[in-house]
Amino acid sequence: MATRYTLAWFQNEIEPQLSGFSLSYSSFEKGDFGNLERVEFESGGLMGTFDFWSYGWLDLHVIDPLIGEEQLNVFNEPEKSQAVATFLAFL
Repeated sequence: MATRYTLAWFQNEIEPQLSGFSLSYSSFEKGDFGNLERVEFESGGLMGTFDFWSYGWLDLHVIDPLIGEEQLNVFNEPEKSQAVATFLAFL
């Protein structure tokens, strides 16, 4: 099953909007929702993960480490795309 969420998609569409964040990448094969690509991001006041699976699932998790609170946690099934818009609006 093809998905629009790939590492190339992230690097072209999302990463340019994350100036000021440090990014680290990791991959995990054969999870519940297919192969997982994970991008961990961190800036002075936010940190979190941007997870996307080969079956099209997407998870965004953002916390504020200064106050220790979750700021955003969105998990989308393949046909939904509001997670990306929510994430970018949050930044």
